[in-house]
Amino acid sequence: MASPRRSWSLPLLPLEIIQEIFYRTPAEALVRSKPTCKKWHALITNKSFINKHLQRSKERPQERFIRIFDKVRIMDPITRTSAASPIPNELLQHQYNINTLIYTLMVHCDGLMLVAYRGWKCRSDGSILPNIALWNPLLNKIKWVEQAAGCITSSDYYGIGYNGDGNYKLVRFTCRPFEVEGFEDVPEVEIYEFETSSWRTVGGKVDVDVEITRKCVSVMGNMYWVAYRCWKEDEKFIRVFDFSDETFKDICFCPPSYGDNSHLSCFNGDSLSLLLQQDEASRKIEVWVSSKLGDGDVTFSKYFSLSGPDLPALRVQAKAARPVYCFVKPKSVIVWCVEVEGKGTDKACTCCTLYEIGEDGVKSKKVTEQDDVRDYSRAFVCGYVYVPSMIPLPWVRD
Repeated sequence: MASPRRSWSLPLLPLEIIQEIFYRTPAEALVRSKPTCKKWHALITNKSFINKHLQRSKERPQERFIRIFDKVRIMDPITRTSAASPIPNELLQHQYNINTLIYTLMVHCDGLMLVAYRGWKCRSDGSILPNIALWNPLLNKIKWVEQAAGCITSSDYYGIGYNGDGNYKLVRFTCRPFEVEGFEDVPEVEIYEFETSSWRTVGGKVDVDVEITRKCVSVMGNMYWVAYRCWKEDEKFIRVFDFSDETFKDICFCPPSYGDNSHLSCFNGDSLSLLLQQDEASRKIEVWVSSKLGDGDVTFSKYFSLSGPDLPALRVQAKAARPVYCFVKPKSVIVWCVEVEGKGTDKACTCCTLYEIGEDGVKSKKVTEQDDVRDYSRAFVCGYVYVPSMIPLPWVRD
């Protein structure tokens, strides 16, 4: 007689085994699995499970690249596959132009994207429309943050993080190397508390002109910027805003950079990294990583470098989009950058290219987007590193 066939079904497994499997499952797949059954839905939406899934995912970051032009495009740097979806209407509801991303800052923290528009617009009654939103792309949840009662300036900078209790906060500060008439009463540092949905002023002054755009990153709950003192522009350092004690600190000097062609990101979830490239003639690439943050003195060391005329230019010009990059294999980076193909010809076009670059050269190249229309505006739209998570917006509960 033939032996009876044995079968099993995942929903019939003990809950603790299902839970362990889910901890190892990407957040995107879990969100798609919520309608499977009530038991799965209850587990996947459980606050304790969501927080533990986030912590477990930090041990093996599943980083994605996110970029917005006419659509939201999310790229998996490992599989080289991408998914596109419409830009959420909520990001456009206040008349800000999400496509003009050269004037927009995005910062990632635990699957949440802080979207901050540079500048402001007014309602018909003269009040200022919110220019800051918090967005979870995976859950498609967006919430605008009401502005503080004070003035908004074009030199306002923003960051996101959390304190020791895990409560998310925003920081807003104004860099004003020279006093501007009419803005003497603008608080220089403000904190937004999601628990109370309110802003409050923090003491202290910002005495440096902070480089923003791609030169900032949120790591382990704190915000980091590349900064320099106004009288010593060539001596750059890392400044952190610590959300636990709500103070700025200078933690280390940066390695010598090549003008504005240096790019700050995270490394291994607990360190910083800098991607540097020399001018068009040399195109030398250097990657530096820091020691672990929070483990005493922080220093940068060179991770790898390579040079050669055949290396790609990771930034087509000084004001163009900064490349976005992450680490997947030792001694290599995956870079997503904007290029102009056929420059100076009738067939010129912009394209987004994914490179894997290691210490022994360019290992792979893939064009992920291409616009055959001569539209260079895409060359100014930055990408960002993003780790999908099921963390709900702090003041939005399902």
